[in-house]
Amino acid sequence: MALELSEVKRQLQDHLQEGLLLVVGTGLSIAEGIPGMWPLGEHLKKVIPPQLASAPDPAWDDVVAALNAGDHLEAAMGKTNFKATTVDAIIEATAQLILEKELEVFTQVIAGAKTLPFTTFVKHLFKGGRKFHLITPNYDRLVELATEAAGIGVDTRFAGNLFGYSDPKRSADAHRESYMAGKNAAFRPIANLCVYKPHGSLDWFDVGGKVVRCPINAGKTPIIITPGASKYRESFRWAFDDQRTSGNRGVANTTRVMFMGYGFNDDHLEQHICPNLKLTKPTVIMTMELSDNARKAIANSGGIQVIALSAVSSTDLRTCITISVGETLIVDEQLWHLDGFNKGVI
Repeated sequence: MALELSEVKRQLQDHLQEGLLLVVGTGLSIAEGIPGMWPLGEHLKKVIPPQLASAPDPAWDDVVAALNAGDHLEAAMGKTNFKATTVDAIIEATAQLILEKELEVFTQVIAGAKTLPFTTFVKHLFKGGRKFHLITPNYDRLVELATEAAGIGVDTRFAGNLFGYSDPKRSADAHRESYMAGKNAAFRPIANLCVYKPHGSLDWFDVGGKVVRCPINAGKTPIIITPGASKYRESFRWAFDDQRTSGNRGVANTTRVMFMGYGFNDDHLEQHICPNLKLTKPTVIMTMELSDNARKAIANSGGIQVIALSAVSSTDLRTCITISVGETLIVDEQLWHLDGFNKGVI
């Protein structure tokens, strides 16, 4: 029986229900003008060498050679270990580039000149539940901005707005309300998206040796983990570990998964979401281009329903629908793009 678009759309609609875990990659941010890994790599190739003039690091030359040979940034930087001064330079340059582009999007949204597609998406998603979980390696805050613009709370795992400390319980409690269950008082969640950022965020800063969340850029370098083997200062490992282990619990408790703009190139995240690139729960993948690893994940997931939405090619922006059983269908809609998904599915 031939694959029918109407049936695929029905399955996509059914997928958007409580128990869904969202995994958001750089593709979602790239669509809004945030630099992805390739432009970030090109940027670093220009700005890092002058900063290493007084403290040369041969490892950086190895990265440049790998990038020039065609490696993606994660692979190139994962082959070596940098000096601490090089890591600091990479983090500062990465944060500055993304902050600049992020501010442009924030300005448009706050001015009322732009509605992010994720805002439209979560408005529909939360018709089917009060709490959803999202994991993202992205440093930017477009997901948080879009969710709050939809009138939905964001559980960041931090308590406080201008000087927030990592306190998962207080953060969760801020998104609950009391009600009477018969004669007894009970609690239930207010609509909120719990966001886990295992690679850090542009609003995380070192204040007196502790990680503080602050939305204002006060001239400090954010605490983020850049691609590759080099990790940030050991004293901050607990903050990243909490985000990662809590996110892993979200993976364990979820009934279905949806990947948005994710390339399946992050070993740390995939250890629990899809170990050995094998999907174990009903999955939807939305991306402009299916990476080799994404294709492997689909091929490895026999018996699990997987629906992948991608562009036919870089010049043909129609959607190629790929199903885990091997069927494909090309349709004249951009369902792989969140804006097109919103218009065509929800």
